This record gives sequence, C-alpha cells and structure tokens, in this order.
Amino acid sequence: MLEFWSTEFVVALEITGSAGFDREFKMTVHAPKLLTPEEFASLIEIAITSPTPTVPPPHLAKLISLGYVIITSKGPLVTGDGLIRITESE
Repeated sequence: MLEFWSTEFVVALEITGSAGFDREFKMTVHAPKLLTPEEFASLIEIAITSPTPTVPPPHLAKLISLGYVIITSKGPLVTGDGLIRITESE
C-alpha cells in the first residue's frame, strides 16, 4: 500500500509470515522543502529577531505553511523543523 501526503509519503508493507501473524512496517520520507534565498533569509531573521521581525507577508505565509514558523502570542517563532532547515543549509 502506498499513500502520498503532500511533501511526505508513507510506505506501508504488510508481511504475512508462515507462523500466521501479520506485521506492518511504516517508513516516512520527507521531501526537501525549497525556499528562495530571500525566504531563507526571512526564516533566519525570525529566528534571530523574534518577537518583532520585519519579513514580507508572503514569506511569513510560506514559512508558516511549510511548518517552519508558528504564530504565538509573542509573535512568530521558528519551529524545530525550521531550526533543522536552517542547520541543513549551513
């Protein structure tokens, strides 16, 4: 069974053994989420200057939709995925 979900897919493999039991193995693979250099700079700016970064609204919207940034009561905050994305590019 192969299921596709936006930027990741889950492969589920069902194996039936001779002993009469079933097992299901799942593997999640993340596809790279590309950002323009300007969007990447906005991600870094949010990480450094939170809670009042000055990033263009389209950049902020894309970063939120990719799960790199969340909006809190204190302003935008880089998520764990966003921090990983920053470190992957260094």
